[in-house]
Amino acid sequence: MTEPRQGDPYLVKEQHHEEVEKHPLLLWSSLSAGDVVSLRGLGTRDWVGTVESRSSDGLVISIRDDLNQRRSFHFRECQPVRVIQ
Repeated sequence: MTEPRQGDPYLVKEQHHEEVEKHPLLLWSSLSAGDVVSLRGLGTRDWVGTVESRSSDGLVISIRDDLNQRRSFHFRECQPVRVIQ
């Protein structure tokens, strides 16, 4: 393994990894069943629920809320998503 060059702007030190904000699509496609998320559909209210399933390409997720209602969301229909747990 090579040592990182000093001053390389594309390298992130491991201890600061959690502070780096992920691209929205990268975060969205990394969601998996069991993740608790908060998201806002375009022009609609906020949704909070547990990811139940996702499409094979990761662009569509289904979440189930506390009232046991299931909704599916496409990446392009939502503003940024936050992982709560």
